[in-house]
Amino acid sequence: MGNFLAGKSPLSLAELVLPALLTVMSVASAVGAFGYGLRSWPGRLATRSVVLMAGMSAAVCLVALIPAAPGMAVALAAAGLLQSGAMLTRNLSLREALPPHALAAGYSVMYAAVGAGYAATGSLAGALLPFTTPSTAILAGVALTLSLTAVGWWGEIRARGSARGAGAAGPVRAGVGAEGAAVGGGGDAQRGL
Repeated sequence: MGNFLAGKSPLSLAELVLPALLTVMSVASAVGAFGYGLRSWPGRLATRSVVLMAGMSAAVCLVALIPAAPGMAVALAAAGLLQSGAMLTRNLSLREALPPHALAAGYSVMYAAVGAGYAATGSLAGALLPFTTPSTAILAGVALTLSLTAVGWWGEIRARGSARGAGAAGPVRAGVGAEGAAVGGGGDAQRGL
């Protein structure tokens, strides 16, 4: 009976700690989203998104490497802060690239792709768990996330290059700046955010 209880103890601890850690990440994500909109940020939206995704991935790597719950909480808070900025830059990039009548469909496809990415990384980590340590499974999920981010960034660069080669400047609308311009916090030209 003692072995049974000893085996259940880590599971019970995980059931208590994991929701708290995920709550830390969610709260940090909300704070990050609010904070991102308070100021202007330098650089192109696509570049900012890749940098934020890489930072978020590094924070998740720390979760896999830090054995104590307080350190994991700090790493997850950092991941949440960076994740919200990455999603906001993706939304702003899409808003710049598509005409107004195509935005709803574009957002639907983007969020479906994000969901598929979460499912793929979670499935990979879950499939690896019976064969490896949880840290290795998490790191494999991070590697897949970074690979998908790199493929998306490369696709954007290619699309931008082919649009320039065809002589098209892209569907930049009146009142919305080019991607290279900083997107200011506190409002937008069309009051659409």
